[in-house]
Amino acid sequence: MANKVIISVVTLVLVVGCVLGVVLIIVKTEHSDDNINTSNKAAESICKPTEYKEACNKAMNDVAQNSSATHEDYILAAIRATADELQKALKKATTKKKDLGDDKKEMHGELETCEKMIGYATDELQQVLKVVSETEAVSLAEQIDPILVWLTAIRSYQTTCVEEIRDEKLKKDMQEGLQTSNELTFNAQKIVYNVLDILKDIGIDLGELKIPSTGQRKLLDEVDEMDKQGFPSWVPSVDRKLLGAKKGGSGGAKKGKGQGLFKTPQPPPVQPNVQPNVIVAQDGSGKVKSIKQALKEYPPNHEGRYIIYIKAGTYNEGQIIVDKNMNNVYMYGDGRDKTIITGNLNFAIAKIGTSQTATVVALGERFMAKGIGFRNTIGPAGHQAVAFRSQSPHTVMMDCSFEGYQDTLYYHAHEQFYKNCVISGTVDFIFGVGRAYIQDSDIFVRKPEQNQASMVTADGRMKMEEAGGVVLHNCKIMAAPELAPVKGQFATYLGRPWKAAATSIILMCDIGDLIKPDGWTTWESPEGKNNHMTCMFREFRNRGPGSNMAGRVKWAGFKPITNDNEAQGFSVGSFLQGGNWLPQMGVPAKLGL
Repeated sequence: MANKVIISVVTLVLVVGCVLGVVLIIVKTEHSDDNINTSNKAAESICKPTEYKEACNKAMNDVAQNSSATHEDYILAAIRATADELQKALKKATTKKKDLGDDKKEMHGELETCEKMIGYATDELQQVLKVVSETEAVSLAEQIDPILVWLTAIRSYQTTCVEEIRDEKLKKDMQEGLQTSNELTFNAQKIVYNVLDILKDIGIDLGELKIPSTGQRKLLDEVDEMDKQGFPSWVPSVDRKLLGAKKGGSGGAKKGKGQGLFKTPQPPPVQPNVQPNVIVAQDGSGKVKSIKQALKEYPPNHEGRYIIYIKAGTYNEGQIIVDKNMNNVYMYGDGRDKTIITGNLNFAIAKIGTSQTATVVALGERFMAKGIGFRNTIGPAGHQAVAFRSQSPHTVMMDCSFEGYQDTLYYHAHEQFYKNCVISGTVDFIFGVGRAYIQDSDIFVRKPEQNQASMVTADGRMKMEEAGGVVLHNCKIMAAPELAPVKGQFATYLGRPWKAAATSIILMCDIGDLIKPDGWTTWESPEGKNNHMTCMFREFRNRGPGSNMAGRVKWAGFKPITNDNEAQGFSVGSFLQGGNWLPQMGVPAKLGL
């Protein structure tokens, strides 16, 4: 499928390959000496902006000495080099797990998580190898942003592997095992971010070609703004029909009697003409009685949407995983307060890593859901306890709820779009490393533990070259019923910087009086104590008592947005960059912020 080309996770291998491929395709000469000079110049220029030049030079050295090397040779050699590093790290994790005694179950689990994360990178790297061997280079202008998305995902997997190990010695060992692949990833981010300068340095005439910065994207031409229904341009028209999209603009969260935990408006039921592949019903009126059984019915090599209708009921099935081979899964229920998927996996009591605590995990491409509630019910004592985690490229969630306390919604990797949802929690309850856009949603801060503060967002973007961050657009941020009477006793903030380049953008939201006047707070750990100086926290045209900017923090990493054009850079179309790399199927005229 064409979109598989776009959403693969890659490392330096693809970047170097693509750049060299473009260079060697464009710079054609009949003289072998010129070819040698061009190759050497390309390798030198590509490594110039990198942080780890030794790793960069080593990755390309052998092929650069071959005067008859083609761009395919560069790509394949780079892929093999990086694949070798990943395989070494994977072997190290597996060997260490075998060497552990039976009494060290926690460490077993942490190494299993490492194996999974490295496995995600390895599997998708093989997919890239297949794509590279079968696909011609496309427009460079359309590759830069997607490649940065892939690199951000691969960095996220590697970081998750290390960060979820609690034993310090084991953590250090795995960190060293992933050092080279991390260096290649960081180098790749620099290369892609500076690729236009690199090509110019080589001598390629790019004309008027310009690419917007990932830090503050400018509004592109009309191909990638949001449409009148408020969806990113990469959501095909057939999927909009499944989601029951209505004509007209996005009106934000509306008042009404509503139902559910926080009495929010209940969305209309899914269109009756949707034909599911499988119906799940606990009373036996469907094909199967559990969601896990419905996923087992997923046919090999399935094409098109795989639709699962989950009838009203509370489904407690342990962890539900939409696996990597389950692409285009669409789950819909009878409403987020009627169809509930629940669990209680957690970090503090169950002693498992944050990524493994999720009630539902979406891995397969283009996962969608509508009218479902995702819950983690362990409570504040469980600490990190995720209700929904997605690393599914092009995740779309509509009319859903996500209920938990700490770390409720985990946008682990890739682009994700949430519309008309309800999200509740306490500490860092909207967090991740991917690129998430939350629009027209109700965000409830719950009552935390005594002497505990609450932070709505905690973004994990590590470098400004990465394609990550979270945007809250036209949302309502308020106290949950349990917090409202005592909100003055607990500090609540819009967010804190999990990583050095953390990016949290609050656009045109209704902010309640529970938010402290300073708005944002610092990360407390030693390694993150200066993150507030390098992060990107922004606010634009918010309303409500909590939006008063007079008392906001005076950090280098925070500033209000005062220019409409700058704000447009964080619109759903520009921030997610969907129009550049997915076909536009029936997208109507667009609407700005």
